[in-house]
Amino acid sequence: MSLLAVALLLLTTSGAGLAQGQMRKSLGPEPGRLAPALNDEESQDPDEQDPDEKDEDTAQSPADVNDKKTVQPKVVTAQQQRYATLRRTWSQRLLPDALKSDVGPFTLRDSGVRAIALQAKNVEFFMDKNVGYYVDNLRALLIPRNAGEPVNFDDPEQFDIHILSGELVVRPQDLDALFNNYLLDYQPRSLSRVTNKTSKDRLTVEVGARLFEFIPPVGGLPTTLEGPITVTDDNKLVYTPTQVKQFGMPVKALLSGVGLDLATLTPFDREGIKLEKDKLIMDPERIFPPPHVRIDHIDSATLSDAGLTLKFSSDTSSAGFSDPPVATDSYIWLQAGDARFYSTLLVNANLQLMSDSDERLKFNLYHYRAQSAAGTISAQMDGALIVRVPNQFKIDDGDIHQYSGLTPRSSTSD
Repeated sequence: MSLLAVALLLLTTSGAGLAQGQMRKSLGPEPGRLAPALNDEESQDPDEQDPDEKDEDTAQSPADVNDKKTVQPKVVTAQQQRYATLRRTWSQRLLPDALKSDVGPFTLRDSGVRAIALQAKNVEFFMDKNVGYYVDNLRALLIPRNAGEPVNFDDPEQFDIHILSGELVVRPQDLDALFNNYLLDYQPRSLSRVTNKTSKDRLTVEVGARLFEFIPPVGGLPTTLEGPITVTDDNKLVYTPTQVKQFGMPVKALLSGVGLDLATLTPFDREGIKLEKDKLIMDPERIFPPPHVRIDHIDSATLSDAGLTLKFSSDTSSAGFSDPPVATDSYIWLQAGDARFYSTLLVNANLQLMSDSDERLKFNLYHYRAQSAAGTISAQMDGALIVRVPNQFKIDDGDIHQYSGLTPRSSTSD
């Protein structure tokens, strides 16, 4: 072969190799190659690479570089760098003091935080059948009963609310719903429908009382009780009627004179509440439907026209809570920890729930699916989710137990 033919052959071969390298650069990775993961060292900012490595890459042909790593278009590289920065922001944990002492590693499926920090302000909170209370302000922890699992909002029996500090009001209508729709949801029962009225230092209760649970067989004797509520050192609420009237006539002195008390005449003993002699003893940790609450200290229990106001404190610090993403005077805000809604896992919660109008938020836990379906959700660049829901919505999940397996109280109590 002549010298001229050899030269032409070498030029043709090198030109084909260069063209192939340029095609790889323009089309991206070869078939079968994977783009580098966002947290791979190869996806770092090119300006942060070692100068020697940059010079070495520059000195090589595009084909040689592609043999070592995938060459991405500049727009993809910039996008990945931006996403990596945002992901570091999203993984930052907003930890109140109560959660800082027990934090594990952060992964894509687990924030490493044992509970969710809840902050609520100016919210009407309901569980089922209008049973609930008004939250003036509250700082609490939502703690799963099975350690390591997310807080499952489809199963209120799966988690507790540990109150750190705050104030809530059980209004007269809340007391009516609590007794009529929950505590007295059994047969036969000694008390018929209950009506409550509160005033300064006094609770007035009107009820039909069935003596010994069966006299008279229906309705009951119209009975009115009046008296204060006090709180004990072990966080029990004690209602002590100072006046008892039947058909408008005082009978308390008469009962005492013959050695009878209210508990003897009208037995009442349910989970979280019991009539002992002439005192009605209520346990606020167990008196409401799930989720049950954990209470360290009830600082005061005050009766007024507004209802029964309870103030709480705890040995666990309630400091370190951040402000919610959106400034508003009525909200529920979940911070840190993991939550499950529907079949979705929310890792490192940063979710603010608020009304879609200027009204105070009325949140219904047992029907949160129907309520959230009627609302909207938006996301902020820092990862915060803002959920706006209507106070009035169509309840299309009539069986509240269909998601969680909850059992109505009446079928589990004797």
